[in-house]
Amino acid sequence: MNSLRCWLAHIETELSSPLVFESCDANEIQRQLDLQQELQRDIEKHSTGVASVLNLCEVLLHDCDACSTDAECDSIQSATRCLDRRWRSICALSMERRLRIEETWRLWQKFLEDFSRFEEWLVSSERTAALPNSSGVLYTVAKEEMKKFESFQRQVHESLTQLELINKQYRRLARENRTDTLCLLREKSQGANLRWDALQRRVNSILRRLKHFTGQREDFETSRDSILVWLTEMDLQLTNIQHFSECDIQAKIKQLRSFQQEISLTTGRISQIFQQGEALMEKSEPLDSAVMEEELEELQRYCQEVFGRVERYYRKLIRLPLADEDTEVSLSDRELDLDEACDVSGGPWGGRRASGGGLLSPLPSSGGRSANLRGERGERSGRDTPASVDSIPLEWDHDYDLSRGLERETEREEGDFLLRGEDTH
Repeated sequence: MNSLRCWLAHIETELSSPLVFESCDANEIQRQLDLQQELQRDIEKHSTGVASVLNLCEVLLHDCDACSTDAECDSIQSATRCLDRRWRSICALSMERRLRIEETWRLWQKFLEDFSRFEEWLVSSERTAALPNSSGVLYTVAKEEMKKFESFQRQVHESLTQLELINKQYRRLARENRTDTLCLLREKSQGANLRWDALQRRVNSILRRLKHFTGQREDFETSRDSILVWLTEMDLQLTNIQHFSECDIQAKIKQLRSFQQEISLTTGRISQIFQQGEALMEKSEPLDSAVMEEELEELQRYCQEVFGRVERYYRKLIRLPLADEDTEVSLSDRELDLDEACDVSGGPWGGRRASGGGLLSPLPSSGGRSANLRGERGERSGRDTPASVDSIPLEWDHDYDLSRGLERETEREEGDFLLRGEDTH
Protein backbone atom coordinates (compact mmCIF):
# COMPACT_ATOMS: atom_id res chain seq x y z
CA MET A 1 0.00 0.00 0.00
CA ASN A 2 2.84 2.38 0.79
CA SER A 3 4.47 1.80 -2.59
CA LEU A 4 1.14 2.33 -4.33
CA ARG A 5 0.60 5.50 -2.36
CA CYS A 6 4.04 6.84 -3.40
CA TRP A 7 3.45 5.95 -7.04
CA LEU A 8 0.09 7.69 -7.04
CA ALA A 9 1.67 10.87 -5.68
CA HIS A 10 4.46 10.68 -8.27
CA ILE A 11 2.22 10.12 -11.28
CA GLU A 12 -0.19 12.82 -10.18
CA THR A 13 2.70 15.28 -9.97
CA GLU A 14 3.89 14.33 -13.45
CA LEU A 15 0.47 14.67 -15.00
CA SER A 16 -0.32 17.98 -13.33
CA SER A 17 2.97 19.62 -14.34
CA PRO A 18 2.63 21.96 -17.37
CA LEU A 19 3.90 20.93 -20.76
CA VAL A 20 7.14 22.64 -21.72
CA PHE A 21 7.89 22.88 -25.44
CA GLU A 22 11.47 23.68 -26.31
CA SER A 23 10.78 24.42 -29.99
CA CYS A 24 7.77 24.73 -32.29
CA ASP A 25 8.31 21.88 -34.72
CA ALA A 26 7.09 18.35 -35.29
CA ASN A 27 10.11 16.82 -33.53
CA GLU A 28 9.22 18.58 -30.30
CA ILE A 29 5.64 17.36 -30.53
CA GLN A 30 6.86 13.83 -31.11
CA ARG A 31 9.16 14.07 -28.10
CA GLN A 32 6.27 15.17 -25.90
CA LEU A 33 4.09 12.36 -27.22
CA ASP A 34 6.84 9.84 -26.45
CA LEU A 35 7.10 11.11 -22.87
CA GLN A 36 3.36 10.93 -22.52
CA GLN A 37 3.36 7.40 -23.91
CA GLU A 38 5.84 6.35 -21.23
CA LEU A 39 3.57 7.75 -18.54
CA GLN A 40 0.62 5.98 -20.09
CA ARG A 41 2.47 2.66 -20.09
CA ASP A 42 3.42 3.19 -16.45
CA ILE A 43 -0.22 3.87 -15.62
CA GLU A 44 -1.37 0.77 -17.43
CA LYS A 45 1.31 -1.28 -15.63
CA HIS A 46 -0.05 -0.19 -12.24
CA SER A 47 -3.65 -0.70 -13.22
CA THR A 48 -3.55 -4.35 -12.03
CA GLY A 49 -2.24 -3.40 -8.60
CA VAL A 50 -4.83 -0.69 -8.19
CA ALA A 51 -7.59 -3.09 -9.17
CA SER A 52 -6.29 -5.64 -6.63
CA VAL A 53 -6.35 -3.09 -3.84
CA LEU A 54 -9.87 -2.03 -4.72
CA ASN A 55 -11.02 -5.68 -4.74
CA LEU A 56 -9.33 -6.26 -1.39
CA CYS A 57 -11.12 -3.30 0.11
CA GLU A 58 -14.42 -4.66 -1.19
CA VAL A 59 -13.70 -8.03 0.45
CA LEU A 60 -12.81 -6.41 3.74
CA LEU A 61 -16.07 -4.51 3.75
CA HIS A 62 -17.97 -7.81 3.64
CA ASP A 63 -15.72 -9.48 6.25
CA CYS A 64 -17.30 -9.11 9.67
CA ASP A 65 -14.08 -9.96 11.44
CA ALA A 66 -12.11 -7.31 9.55
CA CYS A 67 -14.79 -4.68 10.00
CA SER A 68 -16.01 -5.42 13.47
CA THR A 69 -16.85 -1.80 14.19
CA ASP A 70 -18.53 0.94 12.23
CA ALA A 71 -15.42 3.10 12.42
CA GLU A 72 -13.31 0.47 10.71
CA CYS A 73 -15.97 0.01 8.07
CA ASP A 74 -16.13 3.75 7.39
CA SER A 75 -12.34 3.94 7.18
CA ILE A 76 -12.17 1.18 4.58
CA GLN A 77 -14.98 2.74 2.54
CA SER A 78 -13.25 6.15 2.62
CA ALA A 79 -9.94 4.64 1.48
CA THR A 80 -11.70 2.78 -1.31
CA ARG A 81 -13.47 5.89 -2.60
CA CYS A 82 -10.26 7.96 -2.41
CA LEU A 83 -8.25 5.38 -4.32
CA ASP A 84 -10.93 5.02 -6.98
CA ARG A 85 -11.21 8.78 -7.39
CA ARG A 86 -7.47 9.27 -7.71
CA TRP A 87 -7.17 6.44 -10.21
CA ARG A 88 -9.94 7.82 -12.39
CA SER A 89 -8.35 11.29 -12.21
CA ILE A 90 -4.97 9.88 -13.27
CA CYS A 91 -6.49 8.13 -16.27
CA ALA A 92 -8.38 11.29 -17.28
CA LEU A 93 -5.32 13.53 -16.87
CA SER A 94 -3.25 11.19 -18.99
CA MET A 95 -5.81 11.32 -21.78
CA GLU A 96 -6.13 15.12 -21.54
CA ARG A 97 -2.37 15.53 -21.63
CA ARG A 98 -2.08 13.53 -24.84
CA LEU A 99 -4.98 15.41 -26.43
CA ARG A 100 -3.42 18.73 -25.38
CA ILE A 101 -0.16 17.83 -27.10
CA GLU A 102 -2.00 16.88 -30.29
CA GLU A 103 -4.13 20.04 -30.17
CA THR A 104 -1.03 22.16 -29.65
CA TRP A 105 0.45 20.71 -32.81
CA ARG A 106 -2.71 21.57 -34.78
CA LEU A 107 -2.64 25.14 -33.45
CA TRP A 108 1.01 25.45 -34.33
CA GLN A 109 0.36 24.20 -37.84
CA LYS A 110 -2.45 26.71 -38.34
CA PHE A 111 -0.30 29.55 -37.00
CA LEU A 112 2.71 28.58 -39.11
CA GLU A 113 0.63 28.17 -42.28
CA ASP A 114 -1.02 31.57 -41.85
CA PHE A 115 2.32 33.15 -41.01
CA SER A 116 3.95 31.54 -44.06
CA ARG A 117 1.29 32.94 -46.41
CA PHE A 118 1.51 36.36 -44.79
CA GLU A 119 5.31 36.36 -44.94
CA GLU A 120 5.23 35.39 -48.62
CA TRP A 121 2.96 38.35 -49.35
CA LEU A 122 5.11 40.54 -47.12
CA VAL A 123 8.30 39.69 -49.00
CA SER A 124 6.67 40.47 -52.35
CA SER A 125 5.23 43.73 -51.02
CA GLU A 126 8.53 44.82 -49.53
CA ARG A 127 10.16 44.21 -52.90
CA THR A 128 7.53 46.38 -54.60
CA ALA A 129 7.89 49.18 -52.07
CA ALA A 130 11.68 49.08 -52.26
CA LEU A 131 11.79 50.14 -55.93
CA PRO A 132 9.18 52.86 -56.55
CA ASN A 133 9.28 54.77 -59.81
CA SER A 134 8.81 58.10 -58.06
CA SER A 135 11.85 60.25 -58.81
CA GLY A 136 13.10 61.68 -62.09
CA VAL A 137 9.98 60.61 -63.98
CA LEU A 138 7.46 62.29 -66.25
CA TYR A 139 4.21 63.63 -64.87
CA THR A 140 2.16 60.95 -66.65
CA VAL A 141 4.42 58.22 -65.28
CA ALA A 142 4.10 59.66 -61.78
CA LYS A 143 0.30 59.67 -62.14
CA GLU A 144 0.28 56.01 -63.11
CA GLU A 145 2.69 55.19 -60.29
CA MET A 146 0.45 57.02 -57.82
CA LYS A 147 -2.58 54.99 -58.94
CA LYS A 148 -0.51 51.83 -58.58
CA PHE A 149 0.58 52.68 -55.05
CA GLU A 150 -2.91 53.79 -54.03
CA SER A 151 -4.13 50.33 -54.99
CA PHE A 152 -1.10 48.83 -53.25
CA GLN A 153 -1.89 50.83 -50.11
CA ARG A 154 -5.40 49.37 -50.07
CA GLN A 155 -3.86 45.89 -50.27
CA VAL A 156 -1.62 46.71 -47.31
CA HIS A 157 -4.61 47.83 -45.27
CA GLU A 158 -6.57 44.73 -46.26
CA SER A 159 -3.67 42.52 -45.15
CA LEU A 160 -4.13 43.88 -41.64
CA THR A 161 -6.99 41.39 -41.22
CA GLN A 162 -4.61 38.49 -41.82
CA LEU A 163 -2.05 40.01 -39.47
CA GLU A 164 -4.67 40.38 -36.73
CA LEU A 165 -5.58 36.71 -37.19
CA ILE A 166 -1.94 35.76 -36.64
CA ASN A 167 -1.77 37.96 -33.54
CA LYS A 168 -4.97 36.43 -32.19
CA GLN A 169 -3.60 32.92 -32.65
CA TYR A 170 -0.35 33.80 -30.91
CA ARG A 171 -2.15 35.41 -27.99
CA ARG A 172 -4.13 32.22 -27.47
CA LEU A 173 -0.96 30.10 -27.58
CA ALA A 174 0.70 32.38 -25.04
CA ARG A 175 -2.36 32.45 -22.79
CA GLU A 176 -2.61 28.62 -22.76
CA ASN A 177 1.16 28.07 -22.29
CA ARG A 178 1.58 26.47 -25.70
CA THR A 179 4.55 28.59 -26.80
CA ASP A 180 8.13 27.39 -27.11
CA THR A 181 10.96 28.24 -24.76
CA LEU A 182 13.11 29.42 -27.68
CA CYS A 183 10.48 32.14 -28.35
CA LEU A 184 10.38 31.34 -32.06
CA LEU A 185 6.62 31.84 -32.20
CA ARG A 186 6.91 35.20 -30.47
CA GLU A 187 9.66 36.32 -32.83
CA LYS A 188 7.55 35.40 -35.84
CA SER A 189 4.55 37.31 -34.51
CA GLN A 190 6.51 40.39 -33.50
CA GLY A 191 8.53 40.34 -36.71
CA ALA A 192 5.37 40.25 -38.82
CA ASN A 193 3.97 43.26 -36.97
CA LEU A 194 7.18 45.26 -37.25
CA ARG A 195 7.60 44.51 -40.94
CA TRP A 196 3.97 45.41 -41.68
CA ASP A 197 4.37 48.73 -39.84
CA ALA A 198 7.55 49.49 -41.78
CA LEU A 199 5.85 48.59 -45.06
CA GLN A 200 2.89 50.82 -44.31
CA ARG A 201 5.16 53.76 -43.45
CA ARG A 202 7.17 53.18 -46.62
CA VAL A 203 4.07 53.11 -48.84
CA ASN A 204 2.66 56.23 -47.16
CA SER A 205 5.96 58.04 -47.70
CA ILE A 206 6.04 57.08 -51.39
CA LEU A 207 2.44 58.20 -51.87
CA ARG A 208 3.10 61.52 -50.13
CA ARG A 209 6.04 62.15 -52.46
CA LEU A 210 4.04 61.23 -55.56
CA LYS A 211 1.01 63.27 -54.49
CA HIS A 212 3.21 66.28 -53.78
CA PHE A 213 4.83 66.02 -57.21
CA THR A 214 1.59 65.51 -59.13
CA GLY A 215 -0.31 67.95 -56.92
CA GLN A 216 2.00 70.82 -57.86
CA ARG A 217 1.44 70.12 -61.54
CA GLU A 218 -2.32 69.75 -61.06
CA ASP A 219 -2.49 73.03 -59.14
CA PHE A 220 -0.68 74.72 -61.99
CA GLU A 221 -2.98 73.18 -64.60
CA THR A 222 -6.08 74.09 -62.58
CA SER A 223 -4.98 77.70 -62.14
CA ARG A 224 -4.05 77.99 -65.80
CA ASP A 225 -7.36 76.48 -66.93
CA SER A 226 -9.32 78.88 -64.72
CA ILE A 227 -7.53 81.84 -66.33
CA LEU A 228 -8.23 80.43 -69.79
CA VAL A 229 -11.92 80.11 -68.93
CA TRP A 230 -11.92 83.67 -67.63
CA LEU A 231 -10.22 84.90 -70.81
CA THR A 232 -12.71 83.03 -72.98
CA GLU A 233 -15.64 84.57 -71.13
CA MET A 234 -14.15 88.04 -71.51
CA ASP A 235 -13.46 87.32 -75.19
CA LEU A 236 -17.10 86.42 -75.76
CA GLN A 237 -18.40 89.40 -73.80
CA LEU A 238 -16.14 91.76 -75.74
CA THR A 239 -17.35 90.31 -79.04
CA ASN A 240 -20.93 90.81 -77.92
CA ILE A 241 -20.22 94.45 -77.03
CA GLN A 242 -18.46 95.09 -80.34
CA HIS A 243 -20.89 93.46 -82.72
CA PHE A 244 -24.21 92.78 -81.06
CA SER A 245 -24.70 95.28 -78.24
CA GLU A 246 -27.26 98.05 -78.74
CA CYS A 247 -25.85 100.15 -75.90
CA ASP A 248 -24.57 103.67 -76.49
CA ILE A 249 -20.92 104.65 -76.37
CA GLN A 250 -20.97 105.69 -72.71
CA ALA A 251 -22.39 102.31 -71.67
CA LYS A 252 -19.78 100.48 -73.74
CA ILE A 253 -16.99 102.58 -72.24
CA LYS A 254 -18.31 101.74 -68.78
CA GLN A 255 -18.30 98.04 -69.61
CA LEU A 256 -14.75 98.22 -70.96
CA ARG A 257 -13.58 100.03 -67.83
CA SER A 258 -15.04 97.19 -65.79
CA PHE A 259 -13.01 94.84 -67.99
CA GLN A 260 -9.90 96.93 -67.31
CA GLN A 261 -10.52 96.78 -63.58
CA GLU A 262 -11.05 93.03 -63.76
CA ILE A 263 -7.81 92.64 -65.72
CA SER A 264 -5.95 94.76 -63.18
CA LEU A 265 -7.25 92.60 -60.33
CA THR A 266 -6.24 89.40 -62.14
CA THR A 267 -2.73 90.60 -63.03
CA GLY A 268 -1.13 89.26 -59.84
CA ARG A 269 -2.82 85.92 -60.24
CA ILE A 270 -1.56 85.54 -63.80
CA SER A 271 1.97 86.47 -62.74
CA GLN A 272 1.84 83.83 -60.01
CA ILE A 273 0.82 81.22 -62.58
CA PHE A 274 3.83 82.10 -64.73
CA GLN A 275 6.15 82.01 -61.71
CA GLN A 276 4.67 78.71 -60.60
CA GLY A 277 5.08 77.25 -64.08
CA GLU A 278 8.68 78.39 -64.42
CA ALA A 279 9.54 76.95 -60.99
CA LEU A 280 8.00 73.63 -61.98
CA MET A 281 9.85 73.64 -65.28
CA GLU A 282 13.18 73.84 -63.43
CA LYS A 283 12.31 70.77 -61.32
CA SER A 284 10.64 68.70 -64.04
CA GLU A 285 11.93 66.41 -66.72
CA PRO A 286 12.74 67.98 -70.14
CA LEU A 287 9.59 66.63 -71.81
CA ASP A 288 7.36 67.94 -69.02
CA SER A 289 9.17 71.27 -69.10
CA ALA A 290 8.53 71.54 -72.84
CA VAL A 291 4.82 70.86 -72.35
CA MET A 292 4.52 73.46 -69.58
CA GLU A 293 6.47 76.00 -71.62
CA GLU A 294 4.07 75.52 -74.51
CA GLU A 295 1.11 75.93 -72.17
CA LEU A 296 2.56 79.15 -70.76
CA GLU A 297 3.19 80.48 -74.25
CA GLU A 298 -0.38 79.66 -75.23
CA LEU A 299 -1.66 81.46 -72.15
CA GLN A 300 0.53 84.46 -72.89
CA ARG A 301 -0.67 84.63 -76.50
CA TYR A 302 -4.28 84.46 -75.41
CA CYS A 303 -3.75 87.16 -72.77
CA GLN A 304 -2.15 89.43 -75.37
CA GLU A 305 -4.97 88.77 -77.79
CA VAL A 306 -7.83 89.46 -75.36
CA PHE A 307 -6.20 92.31 -73.42
CA GLY A 308 -5.08 93.91 -76.68
CA ARG A 309 -8.62 93.84 -78.05
CA VAL A 310 -9.95 95.44 -74.87
CA GLU A 311 -7.31 98.18 -75.02
CA ARG A 312 -7.75 98.93 -78.72
CA TYR A 313 -11.53 98.99 -78.57
CA TYR A 314 -11.40 101.24 -75.52
CA ARG A 315 -9.08 103.69 -77.29
CA LYS A 316 -11.39 103.65 -80.30
CA LEU A 317 -14.42 104.47 -78.17
CA ILE A 318 -12.85 107.34 -76.26
CA ARG A 319 -11.89 109.03 -79.58
CA LEU A 320 -15.50 109.09 -80.76
CA PRO A 321 -17.78 112.07 -80.05
CA LEU A 322 -20.36 111.43 -77.37
CA ALA A 323 -23.78 110.52 -78.68
CA ASP A 324 -26.80 112.69 -78.08
CA GLU A 325 -29.52 111.35 -75.85
CA ASP A 326 -31.74 110.58 -78.86
CA THR A 327 -28.90 109.31 -81.07
CA GLU A 328 -27.25 105.89 -80.71
CA VAL A 329 -23.79 105.49 -82.15
CA SER A 330 -22.34 102.17 -83.28
CA LEU A 331 -18.92 101.31 -84.69
CA SER A 332 -18.29 99.65 -88.00
CA ASP A 333 -16.45 96.36 -88.09
CA ARG A 334 -14.13 97.83 -90.69
CA GLU A 335 -12.80 100.40 -88.24
CA LEU A 336 -12.37 97.81 -85.50
CA ASP A 337 -10.57 95.42 -87.81
CA LEU A 338 -8.14 98.17 -88.80
CA ASP A 339 -7.32 98.88 -85.16
CA GLU A 340 -7.02 95.20 -84.26
CA ALA A 341 -4.39 94.81 -86.98
CA CYS A 342 -2.04 97.05 -84.96
CA ASP A 343 0.99 95.56 -83.22
CA VAL A 344 0.01 94.27 -79.77
CA SER A 345 3.50 94.89 -78.47
CA GLY A 346 2.98 98.57 -79.08
CA GLY A 347 -0.21 98.53 -77.01
CA PRO A 348 -0.50 97.99 -73.30
CA TRP A 349 2.51 95.65 -72.91
CA GLY A 350 5.10 98.39 -72.63
CA GLY A 351 3.82 99.53 -69.25
CA ARG A 352 1.24 102.11 -68.21
CA ARG A 353 0.11 104.22 -71.16
CA ALA A 354 -0.09 107.99 -70.99
CA SER A 355 -3.64 108.01 -72.29
CA GLY A 356 -6.36 107.58 -69.71
CA GLY A 357 -7.56 104.08 -68.97
CA GLY A 358 -4.49 102.30 -70.36
CA LEU A 359 -3.66 98.81 -69.10
CA LEU A 360 -0.61 97.55 -67.26
CA SER A 361 0.70 94.32 -68.73
CA PRO A 362 0.04 91.38 -66.41
CA LEU A 363 2.59 89.19 -68.13
CA PRO A 364 6.14 88.65 -66.83
CA SER A 365 9.00 89.82 -68.97
CA SER A 366 10.41 86.38 -69.66
CA GLY A 367 13.19 87.36 -72.05
CA GLY A 368 13.54 85.12 -75.07
CA ARG A 369 10.15 83.52 -74.62
CA SER A 370 8.37 86.88 -74.78
CA ALA A 371 10.34 87.86 -77.88
CA ASN A 372 9.37 84.64 -79.59
CA LEU A 373 5.78 85.17 -78.61
CA ARG A 374 5.73 88.66 -80.05
CA GLY A 375 7.08 87.21 -83.26
CA GLU A 376 4.25 84.70 -83.24
CA ARG A 377 1.50 87.13 -82.33
CA GLY A 378 -0.26 86.48 -85.62
CA GLU A 379 -0.77 82.80 -84.71
CA ARG A 380 -4.01 81.62 -83.17
CA SER A 381 -4.24 80.16 -79.70
CA GLY A 382 -6.35 77.25 -80.86
CA ARG A 383 -9.54 78.59 -79.30
CA ASP A 384 -11.96 79.60 -82.08
CA THR A 385 -13.93 82.09 -80.04
CA PRO A 386 -15.88 84.79 -81.87
CA ALA A 387 -13.00 87.16 -81.19
CA SER A 388 -10.36 84.98 -82.79
CA VAL A 389 -12.12 84.43 -86.13
CA ASP A 390 -12.97 86.92 -88.83
CA SER A 391 -15.30 89.64 -87.67
CA ILE A 392 -18.95 89.24 -88.49
CA PRO A 393 -19.85 91.58 -91.39
CA LEU A 394 -22.21 94.33 -90.30
CA GLU A 395 -23.93 96.90 -92.48
CA TRP A 396 -22.37 100.34 -92.34
CA ASP A 397 -24.73 103.06 -91.13
CA HIS A 398 -24.36 105.80 -93.78
CA ASP A 399 -26.75 108.06 -91.89
CA TYR A 400 -24.24 108.49 -89.12
CA ASP A 401 -21.78 111.23 -90.02
CA LEU A 402 -18.49 111.19 -88.15
CA SER A 403 -16.46 114.34 -87.82
CA ARG A 404 -14.02 115.22 -90.61
CA GLY A 405 -11.07 114.90 -88.28
CA LEU A 406 -12.02 111.33 -87.38
CA GLU A 407 -12.46 110.48 -91.09
CA ARG A 408 -8.96 111.77 -91.86
CA GLU A 409 -7.55 109.77 -88.95
CA THR A 410 -9.29 106.63 -90.16
CA GLU A 411 -7.95 107.15 -93.68
CA ARG A 412 -4.42 107.51 -92.34
CA GLU A 413 -4.79 104.31 -90.29
CA GLU A 414 -6.12 102.49 -93.33
CA GLY A 415 -3.19 103.68 -95.40
CA ASP A 416 -0.69 102.64 -92.73
CA PHE A 417 -2.32 99.27 -92.43
CA LEU A 418 -2.19 98.71 -96.22
CA LEU A 419 1.46 99.75 -96.32
CA ARG A 420 2.28 97.30 -93.53
CA GLY A 421 0.43 94.60 -95.40
CA GLU A 422 2.49 95.27 -98.56
CA ASP A 423 5.72 95.22 -96.56
CA THR A 424 4.89 91.87 -95.07
CA HIS A 425 4.27 90.45 -98.56
